[in-house]
Amino acid sequence: MQDIAARNKEIALEVWGNDLASHKTGGPDDPAFKEHFDKYYTEDYWNHASEPGKDRGFQNAYFVRKAFSQLFTDPSFVIDKVAAEGDLVFLEGRFSAKHTGLTLYGVPASGVAVSQQQVHILRFRDFKISEHFVVRDDYEMYRQVVPIDQDAGILRFVDTEKYAEVAQ
Repeated sequence: MQDIAARNKEIALEVWGNDLASHKTGGPDDPAFKEHFDKYYTEDYWNHASEPGKDRGFQNAYFVRKAFSQLFTDPSFVIDKVAAEGDLVFLEGRFSAKHTGLTLYGVPASGVAVSQQQVHILRFRDFKISEHFVVRDDYEMYRQVVPIDQDAGILRFVDTEKYAEVAQ
């Protein structure tokens, strides 16, 4: 089991390191992208982060890459932590890019630099990625595209003046 987890982790780092940072796989219309998908993903790959009905297989990977390349320039995902157990690999890191195309959160391309912390969970089958889950705070990126003067975190929902009175 340890060897399987270690190999899956190695593949995850290879795929995610190359996918965003270097774009060695080319754009979605580049034949190298299809070769990349066939090499690293199962035919029935399921992206749980995509909307239902558009969340499966190469078609999903194609549309995600297309949207990604039309939304952002200079994307990177700096991996801070990685762990593997059995058929799962967990990657935690920071995504960053420039918003230079398409509409993001209702805002036309702004050229603003954006970033957000993300956790990606990849399930492997036969040393290929079969499922993808992601946890990210889209509000963090939204605030970078639409700057608003507001406290972050839980305090944005709390009347802090009311609780300051109680504390005295």
